[in-house]
Parts: sequence; C-alpha cells; structure tokens
Amino acid sequence: MRKTKMLHFAWFGSAGAHAWNVQGGSSYEWLRSDLYVDIARLAERSFMDMVLLADLPAIPAAYGGNNDFYVRHGLDIHLDPSPIVSMMGAATKHIGVGATLSTSLYPPYLLARLMGTLDHLTSGRTAWNIVTSASTMAAQNDGQDDLRPHDERYDIADEYVDLVRRLWDSWEPDSLLHDRESGVFADASKVKPIHFAGKYFKSRGPLSVPPLPQRYPVIVQAGTSTRGQAFSASNADMVIAHKNTLSDMKAYVSQFRGALETAGRDPSSCKIFFSIKPVMGDTEQMAKDLWDQNYANASVERGLSYLSGTLNMDLSKLDLNEPLPADLPVSGMIGKLLQYTQANKSMPLREIAKHEAMYETYPICGTPEYCADVIEYTASETGADGFHFRPAGSVGDICYLMTIATKLMPILQRRGLARSSYSGSTLKENLFAF
Repeated sequence: MRKTKMLHFAWFGSAGAHAWNVQGGSSYEWLRSDLYVDIARLAERSFMDMVLLADLPAIPAAYGGNNDFYVRHGLDIHLDPSPIVSMMGAATKHIGVGATLSTSLYPPYLLARLMGTLDHLTSGRTAWNIVTSASTMAAQNDGQDDLRPHDERYDIADEYVDLVRRLWDSWEPDSLLHDRESGVFADASKVKPIHFAGKYFKSRGPLSVPPLPQRYPVIVQAGTSTRGQAFSASNADMVIAHKNTLSDMKAYVSQFRGALETAGRDPSSCKIFFSIKPVMGDTEQMAKDLWDQNYANASVERGLSYLSGTLNMDLSKLDLNEPLPADLPVSGMIGKLLQYTQANKSMPLREIAKHEAMYETYPICGTPEYCADVIEYTASETGADGFHFRPAGSVGDICYLMTIATKLMPILQRRGLARSSYSGSTLKENLFAF
C-alpha cells in the first residue's frame, strides 16, 4: 500500500425528528439546542474540518402517496439548519459549520445575505451545501406546482451561484473602513449595484452585508449525475459522494478530476469526500454482532420510504425481489439511482431498502484499528481527499460521534492521517491546508 496523504474529516447529519427514538436513556432532545452545540464541540475536539447539516424543507409524500408513514415514524421532519449553524459557530472557535440550502427554494438575495451574515458571525467558518432539491412537496410548499426537470435545475443553479457571488462581490474587499475619526463607515465608490439580469433571476444589489471573511463561503455539492458533476466541477470547493464499492469510488474520482480539468480548473482545487459509517467494536466479534443487530433492526418499509422521497417517486408497488430498473423515470436524485444501478446492479430492492434503513454506503466493520486500516487503504487506492461520517441514525446520535471521536480519530491522528490542530483561521484555509 502506498503512503497515504493526510486526510480531511467531517460530520454530516441533520436536525431531524428521527432522533426522537434513538437516544435511549440520553438526556438529549432533538428539539433542544444543547444537542447540536455539543456535537459541534465534540467534532472540534476531534479536529474535524466541519459539521454539515442536511435539510429537507417538506414532509415527503412519495411513499404511499401521502405524508402518513413519515409523520407516524418521525421521518424526514427537519428543523431549519441555519439558526443551528449559527449556534454551533458561536459555541466553537475553529471548526467549520455548514447548512444545506436549496437553489430551487431560496431567493438568491436572501441566501446571499443569510450566508454572508453567518460567515461574519463565525469569522469565516461557514459552508453552503448546495442542493437543487428533489421534493415535489418542497416545491409546492414554496408556491410552485413542481420542480423543474433535473438538468434544468442545475442550469438554474449555475445562474444562481453566479448571482450570489456577484452580490458577495458588490462590496470590494477594502471597501469597509470603520474610520471613527473621519466618521466614514465605508468607501461608497467601492460598493455598487450589480444590475444582474439573467434567464431565471434578476437582482439590483448591492448586498446589505459587507465583504465576507472568506470572500465566499465554502461551496459543497453532492451531485453525482453527469449534470451534477459538471455543476460541481464549475462551482464547488468540496464534493461529497455516496459510493458502495472501492471500484465505484475510484471511477468517481477519476471522472470528477477529469470534469475539473474540462471546466478549466486545477484537479486539486476541489476536495473529494466519501460517505462512511464505520461500525466499530472493541473486538471483531463485537463489531460483527453490532452490524447484525443493525441489519436485523433495519426496517424495509423505512428504507423504502426514504428512498421514495429521495427519488421523488413511490416505490411501494415495486417487486422487492427485483433490482431497481436502471431506466426508472425518477425526477429526484438521479445519483441515488445510479448508486444502485451501476456497481450494485443485481441487488434486490429489499436489500437496497435494508441498506438505506441502516444508513449504509461503503461497508466498514471491525475494531477501531481495522476501521482505520480500511480508511487508509481506501484513500490510498482511490485518491480521495477525505471522508464524512454518516451518523447511525441522525445528527442526534451523539453516542456514535463519541465513539468516532474517542476511538477512531486518535488512531488516525497517531498515523498522521488526520490533523491534530487547526492551522488556519477560516474553514477554507483549513480545508486547503493540505
């Protein structure tokens, strides 16, 4: 195995209601701020790059054609991540904090102002996880009849990002003076309207927020479809991908580095993270027993409901013993369909549902030392820049984060695979420190 470079790590969860039934005797409640503040502090003590919160601004109705199953079990019911990110930032000093916000649902000026404010309040530690949304319910909550077609949503997102960057640049970097002696707040000649008029958006500007500490927040994106990768290659600082096999990971890295070159960018200018959820035990048998327990407890119906919402189509009528059809006419996340129709073509829908209910992607199971071995080998073989830990049930599963922080991260740090201090003052500086 060739020498592995130092890697980046992140915690990726959500402020979701599905935490209500996974805490056991824990004193934490998913509707209270101390849970999320403690998660950020614990991740910072582990020297992770960031905590990133997913979001879904609608209760799905894909599975069974209504909201009932989701409401009954508390699935895909989320708090708004933005104020939580603000609290996480206030409770920490170094770690990045990121929110998922949709280009299909947020007005561009509102988002530019929101993310600009968060970047100031955190002294340059924010990330924006860009999604184009996959939920018809979310569109209808926002007054739309439905979402635009998949590829057009990315066309819209390209223009959207162009607009918000122009808004962030409507104040030149040295425009803010704060000259108390002369009484001049800012140089008016360096703060100008943008008069943006595109195919989808218009905005006068300037933004009502001064120039950001990072200039732009770190841009994160998870699109794995061909169009999604093209968008990421043009706009993202970091991509996150969910892949089930080593060969799939290698193919994705090669393909995406090529997409960066096609977009005229240095292939190292965007960090590639893969999703992992190591199942660990003090012995190999303990880890295997925990995996078997997770598998036994994974509800097929729960997995189907999640997958239905992600693909934006009802899967309840499909044959559980057959694989997902590669030509399934989904209007949601095409990358999720590709996850099971490329490297896992023969996996029956029943097993796919189990897989999703376990929150699994690339399987890692064993002692902390063994899991560190797998992470090191995976990075060495694929060329990945980092990994984000996918919680065992939700961001509320702080017990799982404690296991990662106390048993796995110290091993990775001793091997020189994870940082043991922060060298930069902003998230972007830390993300590109190596």
